[in-house]
Amino acid sequence: MAKKASTKSKAKKVSARRKGVSKTPPKRSRAPAKRTPKRKNGRAPSAMKAAAAASSFGPVVGQIVALAAASPIADFDWKNRGVAPIGYIKGMAVTYGRVYCKFLADDVAAIEMAKADTRAPAVDALSLYTPEFQALGWSNETTSADTLRHLFVLLIGLGMRESSGQYCEGRDYSADNEDGETAEAGLFQVSFNARSMSPLLPPLFATYQVTPSGFVEIFKEDVHCKPKMLKNWGTGTGKEFQQLTKEAPAFAAEFAAVGLRNKLAHWGPIKRKEAQVIRDCDTMLRGVQDIVDSSAGACEALR
Repeated sequence: MAKKASTKSKAKKVSARRKGVSKTPPKRSRAPAKRTPKRKNGRAPSAMKAAAAASSFGPVVGQIVALAAASPIADFDWKNRGVAPIGYIKGMAVTYGRVYCKFLADDVAAIEMAKADTRAPAVDALSLYTPEFQALGWSNETTSADTLRHLFVLLIGLGMRESSGQYCEGRDYSADNEDGETAEAGLFQVSFNARSMSPLLPPLFATYQVTPSGFVEIFKEDVHCKPKMLKNWGTGTGKEFQQLTKEAPAFAAEFAAVGLRNKLAHWGPIKRKEAQVIRDCDTMLRGVQDIVDSSAGACEALR
């Protein structure tokens, strides 16, 4: 009769599968995202709704969503987080398309995101991550679409650390930030008081309040929001801010992107360099640029 594998042998196999994963858990621990079980026809229940939502935005958004779904980053195993919800990858791709269009139109917030490396590693996340970018052969020496894209590569990694790619993430219950000013919310765990990071942030907030179109229909795919995640804390404008980060995830992304260039200290995973910079993200976002550049009316569709 065959002998059962020893406990020591099993431990070695588990260790091998987990090679490269830190033994020490991160300070902030969010549950890894889980993929929705597929139906017998191969389509996940939420995928059909998401496909319908994407089609409602028009063919350009549909192309970007299809590109994201086929990208290797859609199946990437993020350190200590697992595979991202597919809605996160699709949503960030579409959001990048919108911000790229804003950059082409000389939008002040987009230009701020895309500005050249400030060489201030205590303030600017791109400066802090210069060694990681250089290791991939990437330069951020000029105000350019390349610098904007590299920022979004880092932003995608940050979202996986802060919320596991769940657009509806609420405040960190291990902290005592229940006030409307300090309660963090959304993909990148930003709080209302973070608006002081840049004079560009209050106007960005005001714009999205008037037009809260943030592709939440796309970000929803593969994400299951619990009531405690959806709860918003405090009162007044701070509470409204938390709600907007969840109802318009594109706003949360733009807000965090500006913040990363001006006060990286707001994000522990950035200070500790826990946010991963993955080449496949850049490849996907380059594809988004190509779609925008080659499609008439693309920027109108992404507004």
